[in-house]
This record gives sequence, C-alpha cells and structure tokens, in this order.
Amino acid sequence: MKFLISILVIAVFSSCKTWEIPELLSYDGLSEFSIKEKVLSLRLNGVVENPNNKTIYIHNLNTEVIANGRKLGSLAIKEKFKLQKKTTTQLSIPLIISLEKGAMFKLGMLALKDSADFIFKGNVIGGGWILKKSVPFELERKLPTKSLILP
Repeated sequence: MKFLISILVIAVFSSCKTWEIPELLSYDGLSEFSIKEKVLSLRLNGVVENPNNKTIYIHNLNTEVIANGRKLGSLAIKEKFKLQKKTTTQLSIPLIISLEKGAMFKLGMLALKDSADFIFKGNVIGGGWILKKSVPFELERKLPTKSLILP
C-alpha cells in the first residue's frame, strides 16, 4: 500500500512540474479542404519541436481563430496526437473549423492577399501518460494565405 501511495505522490508532483511550450518551427500550408454548411474540414501541415523530456499527448484543442482582427470561427482537432520527447515532428493534423456568419466571404478576401495576421486563442488539453492538464494559450502569427485558394 505504501508503494502505491508513493507512486501516486510522485505522479502528482511530476504533473505539477512546468513544461516548456512546444514550438511551431515551420508552417507547410493547409490541405484536404472540404466545406459542408458552416463547417470547414482541413489538414494543418507543419513541423513542431517538443523541447521537453516527456512525450506530450494532445487530447483536445478548443480555440478561436481571428484573422486581421475579425473572428472566423472556432477550431477543434479531430484526433489525438503525440509529440515525442526532445524531437521535432512532422505533423498533418485534421482540424474542424465551425465558421461564423460571413466567414466564407472573409476567407475569400484573405486569399487575395499574400499573408494575414492570425490569432489563435483558447485551451489545449494535453498530458503525459495518465495525468491531463488544460493550458490556455494565445498565438499570433503572420501566415501566407495562398493555401486558402482551392484548386
């Protein structure tokens, strides 16, 4: 019984340790667009570096997408994924974006420009093997918009 309690205490203290934020090293564009009613499905491609000594599992992501100061919609991931410890990982993440009213017009206008200022603000639920943690974040990036043009 003491062994089980000591394992539990170690797990709780290790979960309290702060993690370094994984960094997006490169953005390789968007692919596999599909639009049904007010839901946009696509894949986000890029390279992410995990500087931590632990593999991080991303269980859920809920965020608002804002482009050039205007809200486009809410974004969520379709499937869980993991970031291996102390490595860079090539990811192709399936996303679902629930669009706001008038967002398709805004996306069309963004596709005419070379780039736009995007803000992603929300919560990500991630963790190690058993324990999960919700972390708020806000990410601002200037991204190319040429990938918004459908073939």
